[in-house]
Amino acid sequence: MCESVADEIKELQKNFPQVSIQSATDSFLTASYERTPSTRIKITLTFPDGYPTHAAIILVSASDVVPAGLKKKLERELGKTASDLAGQYNQVNDVFRRLVDFVNTNRFVPCWRELKQCVDLVNNDSTAGNGNKTKKKSSSIAINELEGKIKLRLQSAGEFYYSCSIVIDENYPSTKTHMDYGKPCHLKMESTNFPPKIESMLTTQAQELVRRMQDGMTPDDALKMSNPIRAPKGYLGDESKEPTKVRLTQETLKGLKRDTETLKEVRDLRQVDAESKQGNATIKAHAAKERKNARRAIKKITASEIAKDTSAEEREKQWQLEEKARLAGYNISDFDGSHPQPSLLSLVIFLMEKIQRLPEETCPVCTKAVLPTNPKDLKFLYTNASDFKTEREKKARKVARLKRPIRTFCGHWYHYNCLDIFMTEPPFGAECKAEGCGRRVYHPDWPGDMKELERAWANRQARAREIEDAAMFL
Repeated sequence: MCESVADEIKELQKNFPQVSIQSATDSFLTASYERTPSTRIKITLTFPDGYPTHAAIILVSASDVVPAGLKKKLERELGKTASDLAGQYNQVNDVFRRLVDFVNTNRFVPCWRELKQCVDLVNNDSTAGNGNKTKKKSSSIAINELEGKIKLRLQSAGEFYYSCSIVIDENYPSTKTHMDYGKPCHLKMESTNFPPKIESMLTTQAQELVRRMQDGMTPDDALKMSNPIRAPKGYLGDESKEPTKVRLTQETLKGLKRDTETLKEVRDLRQVDAESKQGNATIKAHAAKERKNARRAIKKITASEIAKDTSAEEREKQWQLEEKARLAGYNISDFDGSHPQPSLLSLVIFLMEKIQRLPEETCPVCTKAVLPTNPKDLKFLYTNASDFKTEREKKARKVARLKRPIRTFCGHWYHYNCLDIFMTEPPFGAECKAEGCGRRVYHPDWPGDMKELERAWANRQARAREIEDAAMFL
């Protein structure tokens, strides 16, 4: 049984050795507890005159981990714990027992500030949606502190919705085990009426965004690097004109061996062409036809080697361009997971901006809504030909599929037929017309090489002229 503050402090050290005491006197006690480096909470207990009859005064230190809302919550709960024991000397132990239990059982401690911002975002969206007659339901968010689980339902304009769960890892913003790496916020889609192709692409990108941020990337860099559509060939522009640096690979080593053998062969052929008879330099050692064949062979070998070298250099240059695109802004030494970034808020913002607001997107070409208002109509655009029996149904499906939404490299959505015209007709390599974008429009279903697009367009024009001339002749 404790009979003084000193006894209480000794009891605290005995019962909670993981609590770090910074300073302790008969007047106050400052100590902290952490489950992980991102859950460290520091509190100060002040012992007033007349303690323990008058309860200890609790002050929680504000920090990056402890925002204003969590500070007030802890001071209120810990203060109540101390008040309930007024007149006893066990207040210190019970206060820290309550603190340790809170930190150990509440998964949201390291992301409390982010969680509050997420709740505000969803609630504000729901409030705004109540005035929109097209919304029958509003977005909602439910929280389970013990499991660290967030249940999120995002209601889009019209009938579209997206429901998911997000589980916070115990070691957030990193992960407790290597097996869970990349999932400090474990996102799982639970139900939606978006087509599987759209849902899968955006959910996968959201998961990749979280993984990149655990690597240590900023939200903007992580968003760029998580783009499922890779940059087209030659997208880096002038950088492709830089001298190609040769990598020392097994292929280049074999190439050096072939070059050595080729040089020996050329040397022998030149010797055939230039060799003279011994004792008379004016008379050639080989017949004219043999010398001519040697010169022809040298030309063929030279042309062949130039073609091989050019092809190898182009392949190497393309590899380096693609490698640079893959690693753009990605310094391996900086992004090795040793400095993970908080990702919960960025994840929820991505889900709201890229999935929830997708039905509000307009096609930059025709400026009409990209998605139909009815989810069933959107699902019809992604049906397979095998789902229909009659030719009339198959023809209707083929016409409808021209309006299916398709996402480009810059992140904006187009109707398929609008994008097809935009990509295959001049001007080639044009910028996206969406407000504030200005990036080149690209999709892997169309060639990334502008010269190839120009040649295809010219061939179509030539065929059209031939058909027109034939029609006029007939």
